[in-house]
Amino acid sequence: MTSRLSLSLLLCLSACQSDPAVVADASTDLPAVDVPAVEDAPLDAPTALDGGGRCSFNRDCIPSERCECDEATGCRCAPGARGTGLPGVTSCASGNDCQSALCVEATRGSLCSDACTMSSDCPAALPRCLSISGVGRFCARDPSIPDAGVDAPPGCEGACATTDLQATFGSRRGAFERAQHGRLASGRLVIESHSGGDPACPTMSSPTPRRTLSLRGVLATADATPQTQADGLTAVLFDFGGDLTSAPLLRATAVRVVPRGYTANGYVSLEVTATFPGGTITGGLFAPHCDSLDD
Repeated sequence: MTSRLSLSLLLCLSACQSDPAVVADASTDLPAVDVPAVEDAPLDAPTALDGGGRCSFNRDCIPSERCECDEATGCRCAPGARGTGLPGVTSCASGNDCQSALCVEATRGSLCSDACTMSSDCPAALPRCLSISGVGRFCARDPSIPDAGVDAPPGCEGACATTDLQATFGSRRGAFERAQHGRLASGRLVIESHSGGDPACPTMSSPTPRRTLSLRGVLATADATPQTQADGLTAVLFDFGGDLTSAPLLRATAVRVVPRGYTANGYVSLEVTATFPGGTITGGLFAPHCDSLDD
């Protein structure tokens, strides 16, 4: 498994460590974060410069190796060709596509990233310099930017117009960076939140996303009264990429949404809490209307 990072900040790079301490860059006043050094390894453990050592980026490895990560053993240098993708420019499916070995979720799909010391080091597409203990600092997307270029409608700015759903399944975590909705024959709504795939309204030929949270039976209202399963609401997780679970489909055992805004044939905005066997998905979503999702 190669390194691909979601904004929820569980990397393949840190999958074998305890919960990472995350710090957002605030230009030059970012507090220091302790990062385990190669010298901390046991004496019989190889270092990156000797080959086969621990790593966070390709630059930590000898030229004939690249940084590869596995959930069971962590990140180590291993023989293999390095990618050529540039940070903030090149789309990627895994760290093997990138010069740095780091592929992260962006506002649209995924982009190659790289190390940074402050936000001014980062490209416009990945403007935030974040830090994870045990990994280091890297460029990431700004979660406050509305999804995939969607303009915030009047009365629904800021968090209301943002999708920031986060999934936690044990040590595995993942983000959902965009959402869309359609109208069911009953007049209720179906909402799909995605990671990866095509941000355009779905068609039969659309690429499969990494994962999708499907909410069905949502009442078409801006009334902030909570809605639950007792109101006919259901939630299903499709983990197409296998990043969160070993099951491609999981049904929620409990789900609750609180509307933040709604306009007919325009958008729906919700706060979501969904509980699944082994994990949860929580956060906000902003979902423009897609005719292709209507019954």
